[in-house]
Amino acid sequence: MSIDLSKLCADFLRQNHAYQSVDKLKASHARELVAAFFGYKSHAALMAEKNYPLVQLEEALIFIPDIPLMNDRRSKLNGLPNDLIQSIELAKLLSDMLVNEGLCGGDVWLYETLETYIIEVLLPDCQSLIDDQLSGVMAETNAGFFDTPYYGDVQIEDHGDELVAIAKTQYKGESLDDKPFCGDTLDIVVQVKLPRMAGKRGFYDFELEAGGGINDDWVDPELRYGIRPQSRLAAELGITDEDLELLEWYTLENSSDDGLIYSFVLTFDKSCPPEILEKIEGLSDDLTIHVSANAFDSPYLDEPDENMHYEVPNIFPEAQWF
Repeated sequence: MSIDLSKLCADFLRQNHAYQSVDKLKASHARELVAAFFGYKSHAALMAEKNYPLVQLEEALIFIPDIPLMNDRRSKLNGLPNDLIQSIELAKLLSDMLVNEGLCGGDVWLYETLETYIIEVLLPDCQSLIDDQLSGVMAETNAGFFDTPYYGDVQIEDHGDELVAIAKTQYKGESLDDKPFCGDTLDIVVQVKLPRMAGKRGFYDFELEAGGGINDDWVDPELRYGIRPQSRLAAELGITDEDLELLEWYTLENSSDDGLIYSFVLTFDKSCPPEILEKIEGLSDDLTIHVSANAFDSPYLDEPDENMHYEVPNIFPEAQWF
């Protein structure tokens, strides 16, 4: 005959409390606390479990008492003894009893929250495994990764048949001088899967997967996203580069006798879209406007003039204003 773990644990809690207090712990209260210990919101929910019976806990590799749920449940129970010990202490008593009786055969992760255990214990202990899984992307950097990253936050998702913990962080390395700089920080995601086996908190062994990419915040955004800045000419005219593509004009130099260019004068063709011409401030009635001597320079400060992507159209250097 299979053991009723719920009743066994509830009776154990009541007996243990009776040794320490004159106030009795009600059987109904003990059952609700035990249900929360096993991850259920109520004793009725625990009793309704069919897919993952608690009796399989002795074969589980990991057991994680649900301390937050115990705290929540006891806050809603009226008439609990005032001297009832803290939830994590109750959980330790129950866990030790189950292990000593051979009813829980796995590792017990006893922590205030599962998130905290993962951050403070599991991930640091698994750092070599994480590094192995990130070795490919590490090789794309010019850095050595020697420290354990800090995981500030972990999200727990309940998928019914498993719990999934997701941790995201930046993993900063130390730049190495023997390679050109190509990034020394990784954006990583570590996922821990806990397949259910017994109740809601008894699991098979955990599965860990780590992945990530090089953090490219150090890269010029224009290079990273392939976005060229607005051309100087469009900026001076107060229009977009898309508008500029739709215009046709003649260009005259305003220069000195020795070839020093002071400015350019643009004369737009009458066939140009009037709605675009109306956007150009300072455009004369004969559709001419002065622009600076740098209007046709590259928008990139460090780009040589010979590599400019924008060519000065229809320029007549012999037609000078001075």
